Amino acid sequence: MYSVIKLLSPKLQGKEERESLLIRETSCYPSIIDFEDDYASDNEDDSFDYTDNQEDQHHPEDQYNPSIHSMIYEQAESELCHDVGDPSFSCKFCYSRMWFDERAEQEMSISNLEFSLCCMRGKVDLPFLLKPPELLLNLLNGNHPRSNHFLENFRAYNSMFSYTSLGGKVESKGNDGGGPPQFVLSGQNYHRIGSLLPQQDGTPKFAQLYIYDTKNEVHNRMKHVSSTDSSKSLDSVLVEDLKHMIDGSSRLAKKFREIRDHVEQGGTPNFSLRLFASRSREARTHNLPTCDEVAALIIGDNSNIEKGRDVIVKNSSGEFQRIYETHRLFLPLQYPLLFPYGEYGFELNIPIRSENHGNRKRKRLFVAIREFIAFRVQDRTVEYGNIVLSRRLFQQFVVDCFTMIESLRLKFIRDNQKTIRCDILSGLQEAMDRGETDPSKVGKKIVLPALFTGGRRYMFNNCQDAMAICKKYGYPDLFVTITCNTHWREIQDFLKPRNLMASDRPDIVCRVFKMKLDRLMADFKKEQIFGPVDAELPDSARYPRLAEAVSKYMIHGPC
Repeated sequence: MYSVIKLLSPKLQGKEERESLLIRETSCYPSIIDFEDDYASDNEDDSFDYTDNQEDQHHPEDQYNPSIHSMIYEQAESELCHDVGDPSFSCKFCYSRMWFDERAEQEMSISNLEFSLCCMRGKVDLPFLLKPPELLLNLLNGNHPRSNHFLENFRAYNSMFSYTSLGGKVESKGNDGGGPPQFVLSGQNYHRIGSLLPQQDGTPKFAQLYIYDTKNEVHNRMKHVSSTDSSKSLDSVLVEDLKHMIDGSSRLAKKFREIRDHVEQGGTPNFSLRLFASRSREARTHNLPTCDEVAALIIGDNSNIEKGRDVIVKNSSGEFQRIYETHRLFLPLQYPLLFPYGEYGFELNIPIRSENHGNRKRKRLFVAIREFIAFRVQDRTVEYGNIVLSRRLFQQFVVDCFTMIESLRLKFIRDNQKTIRCDILSGLQEAMDRGETDPSKVGKKIVLPALFTGGRRYMFNNCQDAMAICKKYGYPDLFVTITCNTHWREIQDFLKPRNLMASDRPDIVCRVFKMKLDRLMADFKKEQIFGPVDAELPDSARYPRLAEAVSKYMIHGPC
């Protein structure tokens, strides 16, 4: 759909010459604009003289012309809307479904397409997720009688079988039915695992449910979830089926069941579980672990064990241990239904594909966490969609992954303060804030670099840049806002065959919006379309399609 904007160009002499037409897509362009201002000519030979104090540079003949407006509306009514197409292209390295506008370089043609969004043009080489167990596959694809119920409560069922607790505070105020469902996490996020057995008279939670009082396991799991959300009405039969599925497929579950057997058989009470942080096999080709690679049951005293980056979970200490983002079990421990076989998550030192760099020497030899996550959240022809079809759980997953990236970025900044010369900045800031003149009283603090989005220096630098632009070129004439619309054909055509809503795939909404934004910015930069603007609502009787588009996409709530 289109909006119609009449541009009055002061560089053109005649009435018809001064009126040029601009027709662009409604959902990407300014809504209703009633703005005419004086634009200084960048041509020294221009016969018009524009100064800052002139208030009226418009010509008498530059008035409303019904014939010109009619011509604009007629053209807009018959034009087709801008469309970025369908994700009909496949990455030749990782088989991800991609849009043509997402190609790595704009100069690439269909014959030599490469994409960096999914696998960094083949640099990231990870094993694909295996076909999920039959029960989970049918629940995801809608081929199970309880499929709709399961998908609506995916987060609850996953939490019921997770081994670790999710840190931070989940905000639920926005999910009151007045808008699309959302997952909002505040505070510091972290994953923690408790002791293997609950305290005396305590209620089992998370990993303890795999070991303690397993005769009443289904009841205990449902009670655990209902304690956090009383509105959930879960299916005990489905819980029983999922329990058998996880026991039969997950290497993690088998190791915890091994501890259950040890306890029920009256084994020594002094035991612990060691979760290994490193692996002995190649991370790029072996994603499915064995039981012995995941964890080990330790009998007896473990105080003299050098654990390194491994996590040792004690039997009944009552303590909580944090699972760090670089631990390979960070994700599978929290999302047992997304990784039903206990597949490994991100870990350090996953090598980049070696044969893809040619003769160039690489500065970085290992896969970054952002690249790992970007690889995992793609829709592929060779995978079954364990992650991308998980609906509300997918929202939690991407938020959790974002906090993983931010946590490691902040850790890198904290460990590399010398490279950003924080000693000078820190001392100066302390002296300014506290008025101290004695350097011995100035404390140490972590300084965020200007490249860290949202940081103090980042905001300050952007403000200074904006002021410098205004000083050089003058104040801005237009304030343009761009709003994403989930009813865009590209988004709906992707979601409907999968029976999803826009809130179930925020990544697809963002990708389509980014492509349209790039097209809009290209028009701004290359077409040089702006001038004094005059716009109005089209007549709904004469131009129904255009009027519907403007009303639906361009006018927001209070209007």
